[in-house]
Amino acid sequence: MQRNVFQLKMCVDSWPTFSTAICYRQNQNGGHFKESHEKYSIFSKNQKTLRRLLTDDKLQIKWRNGLEFEVANHHSQIICELASFRGFHVEENGGYHSNINYSPDKLNMSEKTSTLATSTLNEPHAELVVQQLPYAGSNEINRVKAYIQHLPNCCVVDEKGHPVSWLLTDELNEMRMAYTQPKYRKKGHFQDMMHTLIRQRISEGLPVYVHIHKDNEAAIGVVIKAGFTRGDETTVTYMSTSEK
Repeated sequence: MQRNVFQLKMCVDSWPTFSTAICYRQNQNGGHFKESHEKYSIFSKNQKTLRRLLTDDKLQIKWRNGLEFEVANHHSQIICELASFRGFHVEENGGYHSNINYSPDKLNMSEKTSTLATSTLNEPHAELVVQQLPYAGSNEINRVKAYIQHLPNCCVVDEKGHPVSWLLTDELNEMRMAYTQPKYRKKGHFQDMMHTLIRQRISEGLPVYVHIHKDNEAAIGVVIKAGFTRGDETTVTYMSTSEK
């Protein structure tokens, strides 16, 4: 992986063609930020190879409290079965759909809809971003600081230069953590930021995709207008030693 500052590693079922890929950090508690839990992001078209990889000793998954898997909803049952076999309960957080733009180069991005200036976030803005995250934990500030420091982001600033709307990217090249202050909504800020990051994605040959909650009608409308195709629902599962 290019500029692998987050120490990511990819495990696949075969090469050069594969049906399942699992991405995780080589050093879950090192690198540019520390996390309180381990995370595995799963992309699979075959449940048989997915199950085989998850039980392969080469992957060395340490099943323990707080372990996190991000997986398409129709594969989450495999995670639940493997967790139950090892004595863990599973907490699930779903409702987010992948949205992919397969032809971003055809998108009309010449027109600017926002009347405010665009800029980029700096590390001191990390706390501002974290305050608006629905899932923010004690270690989230370190993750956001790393994203701002090492990965592309875009923001819209008011007349005093303060960010009022922003959009970040993560270590898997996904656009995420979008937020606009209520006073500045429905003014085209999100669209302009998205176009800015899409241009950068195209120049580097990176995929253009986001995950949006099914109840976020405003964001869904923007990405549909921009030519995104709605994909699978994603479920995030967390291992727990006690049933809730």
